Amino acid sequence: MRGISRKLIESIAEERIDEFAEATENKVTNLCSLAVAELSNIIPFVSLDKTILQPVNETFNGGLSAESEYVYFLGIDSPQIEINCLQYNDWWKKFKERLAFAWKSSKKKKKKKRKKEEDLDANGQIKFDAERYNLDKFIADLQLAMVHNLSETSIVYNESRFLRVIGIDDFGPKTKIFIYPTLYEDGNFKFFISKRKGFYKINFDNRAKMVSDKFERVGYNFVKMIKIMNALFRNSSRSYILPNQIYIESLLYNTPDELFGGEDIYSVFVKIINYLNLSNVSKFKSILNPDITLDKEKAVKSNLVILSKILNNINEIKE
Repeated sequence: MRGISRKLIESIAEERIDEFAEATENKVTNLCSLAVAELSNIIPFVSLDKTILQPVNETFNGGLSAESEYVYFLGIDSPQIEINCLQYNDWWKKFKERLAFAWKSSKKKKKKKRKKEEDLDANGQIKFDAERYNLDKFIADLQLAMVHNLSETSIVYNESRFLRVIGIDDFGPKTKIFIYPTLYEDGNFKFFISKRKGFYKINFDNRAKMVSDKFERVGYNFVKMIKIMNALFRNSSRSYILPNQIYIESLLYNTPDELFGGEDIYSVFVKIINYLNLSNVSKFKSILNPDITLDKEKAVKSNLVILSKILNNINEIKE
């Protein structure tokens, strides 16, 4: 297998950062709790008791390595924010408003200074309009609240759909944390798309059950293979930041249990890669919903192409 030696595979599989990962997760949990608690004192329909922090990537399955990103969904149960999203958070309406403003501004003969809208009121508290407080505003306020609870060396970036936290002193120089604020209801994490399309829902209940069942059947080699597949996905494309755990777990869940047997993880790796190479993985069942196949699973997107690239590059076994 080109550039993939036994030594490399074994080193990836045996890497353990359990203590560091546990400490990082505790810090993230504490950061989110403090930030939501701060907002709950100002926003009446934001409550810490109705908020859930869900590990998503390797933090979900235990396959963490030094290169892992810490990814979470922060779900908030708030019917008022949901209503406000459907009423006011329409991207097409926003686009037309921006276009109209740009056109009007270009026609003005005299430039006038526009007063910048402040995020804080006279008492230094976050301002909000109860009828227009949507998920976008919650994400912006959450960013501000997180900054209050981090050291000066940490930065929280608002990437529109998620918050990206970089903190050398708070989390470590190479630790990358991604927090996706969503709405939450009856086990569903709900991402707002537009007024017309509504919400995209993800439920992890079935995923948790299937991952647990697979682990019970095949043992820790399942986690080792997740680590190995993560490394292959990361090295396959520089532009592909996060290996999609839903896709990787789906591949390995659909792989026959007997192929995970044995203490030689390199031999296990070779057997599983050969199986995937000979299989139509697009018809594998999704670990999120076994009623649909991976080619129909919206949560995995371009991963089929990346897997093909990996398999095409693996053509020579090195001992």
